[in-house]
Amino acid sequence: MKSVSCLLLFALIPGIASVVYAEGEEFEPTSKEQLDKFYSTPERSVTVTVYESKKLHTVPNGFLGINLSYFNITDEIWQKYDLLSKLKQAGIKSLRYPGGEETSFFHWEHPGVNGYEDIWDPEEKHGTALKRGRFQATWVAPEKWSTNENFMNFDEFMQVCKALGAEPIVGINLTSARRHNRIKDGIEDALRWLRYCRQKNYKVTYWFLDNETWNWESPYVFKDTEYAEDVIAYGTAIKKEFPDIKLIVNPTSNKGYNYREGFERFISKTASVIDYIDVHWYWAWGQGSFDNWIKQIPLDTGDKWKEREISRPFEEDIALIKESIKRAGAPNVGLVVLEWNIAPSNWSQTFNQSLIAIIQAELLMEFARSDVRITCLWPLIWRTSRGVWSEQDFFPSIVTQDPPFKQTLSLDMFRLFSPIQGKTLLATEISNKDLRVLAAEDKVGKKHLMFISKNALRRKVTINFEKEIHGRVVGEMIGLKHQVVRPQSIDKVQGSQVSFYAEPYSLTVINVQ
Repeated sequence: MKSVSCLLLFALIPGIASVVYAEGEEFEPTSKEQLDKFYSTPERSVTVTVYESKKLHTVPNGFLGINLSYFNITDEIWQKYDLLSKLKQAGIKSLRYPGGEETSFFHWEHPGVNGYEDIWDPEEKHGTALKRGRFQATWVAPEKWSTNENFMNFDEFMQVCKALGAEPIVGINLTSARRHNRIKDGIEDALRWLRYCRQKNYKVTYWFLDNETWNWESPYVFKDTEYAEDVIAYGTAIKKEFPDIKLIVNPTSNKGYNYREGFERFISKTASVIDYIDVHWYWAWGQGSFDNWIKQIPLDTGDKWKEREISRPFEEDIALIKESIKRAGAPNVGLVVLEWNIAPSNWSQTFNQSLIAIIQAELLMEFARSDVRITCLWPLIWRTSRGVWSEQDFFPSIVTQDPPFKQTLSLDMFRLFSPIQGKTLLATEISNKDLRVLAAEDKVGKKHLMFISKNALRRKVTINFEKEIHGRVVGEMIGLKHQVVRPQSIDKVQGSQVSFYAEPYSLTVINVQ
């Protein structure tokens, strides 16, 4: 019986050659001793040490979030396809509204307006999204905006947050006021929104001040110090009346923060009113491929727009951003990532669901390890008109992007990842860097461990703890060979040691109960 590591081939993704599971050798173990010997070689074994005595930071309860596009996820979709239960199953604990670039057009008292249209624009311009044309798949004629109730309004958003037990993260439109020279009206609009929350007893702590105002595709690209000026103006007015509000700003792209002088100047100017810097990270935009992923140990922040010399591992880049924040005199300002995902590329559109889930899990591991406080996957659902955006950028989510919006393996990955929320990370030591590891523990000693194997071989992973393990040890895994979540067998070797066999290119999650 060739049961351990025969020649097994499986296709990873279309267009990429099949991977040899175990270098083509045949092996028939006749005893446990032979099996142990086979998996004792350096290429077949990995050792992980978990230091319960070396506690790091605690992952926030609202760490796992997702973007809701108010005009994409219509009332009909919410009601017909039971999205709420899918969000619950995924363990999502933060929701971003009204979405991403939608924020730069959105007026909360007019939720029936199309997503990329501004009701403050002259009437003759209504019906065509600025720089986009008839952009959205759910387009509504301007004469019906005032009566359109099919888009998600703010009250409906708060109902979902309450049902989910999720942290609301709400965006204020600064762009319209700057573009129309109506800053005073824009500030008053924001204050009415916060007063409405107080009146309705809505607890909304986190507010982000617009989205990607530096982006050339935005309806207005803020010049020089304009964004800082507006952040100060809005922030001062908001904090005067609502001092407990936490304000999030997005001053630069994931390339722009490398030019530290301007980045730090912005932070210095706005430090009195801001609480979090938001950076948007899409892995390998235009460069995402299976080969690129397995070569990146650890994952790299590079994309088609970034010079090679400023493309670094996520952990290193995040450390540099935090250093800039401290140098700018704002040591208490934290970091959030309100948009992230695998970026579109020619290759990424061919990734199977397993590979997508594993790469997304590795990104989340990088963010958690670097103490990013909130992460929001872009998006839950994103549907645009093919007549305007023919390439249909692919952003994989926890559900498919077309009816009936079936759950994907990314939903399962989020479910497997979610127990880390509220737990404290532990220091680890790994013998092989191509096994990516994250370990966390709660106050009563229950542990949550995550492993990503970026290796073509099946390997034995031995985990050493400082303390003896008394509870049950259970595991699940996602691998490229099977497009489902599978149980992971765990061996309790000794009192403080357990082991399992990591499949090639896989995510394994272990709970010590």
